[in-house]
Amino acid sequence: MTTDLEKRKKQEVSSTAAEQLNHSGIAYSPDVDIYVSEDEIVFIVDLPGVSKGDVNIQVDENNSLIIKAKNGQKLLDGISMQQYKIGDYYRIFQTSDDYDKEKIKASLENGLLELIIPKKES
Repeated sequence: MTTDLEKRKKQEVSSTAAEQLNHSGIAYSPDVDIYVSEDEIVFIVDLPGVSKGDVNIQVDENNSLIIKAKNGQKLLDGISMQQYKIGDYYRIFQTSDDYDKEKIKASLENGLLELIIPKKES
């Protein structure tokens, strides 16, 4: 029996994308659940250690949904087990013209960012 726990690894973001965060630290691609219905698309983004004022959400002219988040946590001395790496977050999703990017609803609670983008009315 082994006593070591397997750590789930976060994917590091490429240096080019990380540079867009305007800092020199490491950036990670956060885990995301995506739900699509007839009326909307919902993104649930895992952002542990991120406060409400530290999230930036943008949609560019190419319908790219860009999520940037600053993690305010610091690595504690003497930590015996760490389930995730501390760093900032960066993720991009390509959306279609079917969704109304002007009506994005966002909420951040307990490290989970929920983005809801409704479909455009026909």
